[in-house]
Amino acid sequence: MLLKAEEIYSKFNEESIEINIPKKLLLPLLQQVNRHYEILKYEEEIINNFAIHENISNTEMIMAKLLILMAEPYDKKEVVFETSVAEFLVLRDLVYCNCSLLHLQTKMKSHMLKAYKEFYDAIESIYEMLEQDEIKAYWDYIKNYRIKGCILH
Repeated sequence: MLLKAEEIYSKFNEESIEINIPKKLLLPLLQQVNRHYEILKYEEEIINNFAIHENISNTEMIMAKLLILMAEPYDKKEVVFETSVAEFLVLRDLVYCNCSLLHLQTKMKSHMLKAYKEFYDAIESIYEMLEQDEIKAYWDYIKNYRIKGCILH
């Protein structure tokens, strides 16, 4: 069954995904998400559109959830991160980009880099389970969303 773009947008904001994150990655991940947020806020000043606002909103939710998870009991090695599919897509892009940056790999200690790559692999395996046509429709929808007199164009 093919869903319309608006239905996919709603679905991605309502359905959730659970990801296990090693507790030692929470702070570096939060720092990376915060940097992403700063870049989006700068872009918002230049390109003020729905896609930027959506990404900012999803990034803010990711940061809030990571902060909450950092307060989990100290003896845990992993925490469960529950996120919407829309937030997951933002997180996946961020982790994908950061994993491919050479300077990040040289700055991280080897045990942290190994944990980050395992986290990246876990995210990619979840991403591959998502319907690629729906992901494309979601991104196209938020990139092409226009409001004129409260009517979608």
